[in-house]
Amino acid sequence: MNNRQRSYSGFLIDLEQSQTDITNELRSIRAPTLIQHSKNDSVVPLTHVEQAQSCIPHAEANVLDSWGHLIWIGQHARHFDERLLHFLSSNQIYE
Repeated sequence: MNNRQRSYSGFLIDLEQSQTDITNELRSIRAPTLIQHSKNDSVVPLTHVEQAQSCIPHAEANVLDSWGHLIWIGQHARHFDERLLHFLSSNQIYE
């Protein structure tokens, strides 16, 4: 499972972006946006969610009480999936 879940260069991108102010880029997003995050994520702080939601027009945040960074697996995966499907269907992205 660890090999399947590896982010490879994604991890380095995360580290770089956590040190960069991307406020202008976030403000330029016009697409419907759902931000899903765990309040127990020790890799990405909740302040990232709060900043993104405050900058992206009409962004929605779903903060889960899941166990950590991999919110799409485990006990809370159903809540992640349900919220994603609701968001997609309500924005006519998925039917």
